[in-house]
Amino acid sequence: MKPVLVTLMVLATVFFFSGGCNEASDTPEGTAVSRLKTGFVDVRETKLYYEEMGQGPPLVMIHGGLLDRRMWDPQFEAFAAAYRVVRYDVRNHGSSRGVPGEFTDIDDLLGLLDQLNIDRAAVVGLSLGARIAIDFAIAHPGRVDALVLASPGASGYEFKGEAVTSNTEQMNRAAGEGDLQAAVEYFQRSWTDGPRRVPSEVDPSVREAVRVMAMDTVQGYNIESITTELDPPAIGRLAEIRAPTLAIVGDLDMPGVLEIADTVEKSVAGAEVIVLSEVAHMVNLERPEEFNAIVLAYLAKTIGE
Repeated sequence: MKPVLVTLMVLATVFFFSGGCNEASDTPEGTAVSRLKTGFVDVRETKLYYEEMGQGPPLVMIHGGLLDRRMWDPQFEAFAAAYRVVRYDVRNHGSSRGVPGEFTDIDDLLGLLDQLNIDRAAVVGLSLGARIAIDFAIAHPGRVDALVLASPGASGYEFKGEAVTSNTEQMNRAAGEGDLQAAVEYFQRSWTDGPRRVPSEVDPSVREAVRVMAMDTVQGYNIESITTELDPPAIGRLAEIRAPTLAIVGDLDMPGVLEIADTVEKSVAGAEVIVLSEVAHMVNLERPEEFNAIVLAYLAKTIGE
């Protein structure tokens, strides 16, 4: 593994309780909420927060960089009608705190699956979440039944281009000056709006949801927490993936994301790519009904229900 200091730039270019499980008990038996389980698992000197709902084949959902499990709100309960769905906060995001020292996201994911007694799972990830899913599928092929890669990042891929470079420079400048609101806004210019839209062209409820999650993350991020990547990185090893793989991207996303999806299609045997029109990076939030239908249909034909 190769150490990488996680900064706002890295996150932008991808993306308190004891351990155990607390099951909701304040709602009538048989309701959707009564099936919700929440808790923390102990993983390498920290605790990862997770939520679980439903029964059936296991399905793990991994959020994007600077976001958290809440980005899957439009999918969580809908997918739980057919699957045992687990969504969690990646270390240093949401309710999962970072601690000083090195770690790997794929080791965290492995620890989560082991403690929840999940031998194999389908993995759905967006951006950083897709990046983690790809690395995990390469490092632990026997643990992955299927991959759904939304707006994927990939370890070893370097994002270039004027839009992402300019926004990232301004984001880091604002963060260095302590203006986290401005830093998050520049993050949104790249990863919510995309390079071909202005903020007014994006659903304000989507921008607000992203803003809230990103602010929570940047305010609680432990800069002494250092992630390490797959070595060699995934971008040159995609052909090693054996799980059925679907990539979903928006045509208004950063060119680099579209390039990664194209590379996945060319490198992974049997991989499929679906491009949604008039949408950028946050495909599941901007087009939830279409996204849900696509993912559920793919999972039904690859792992069943």
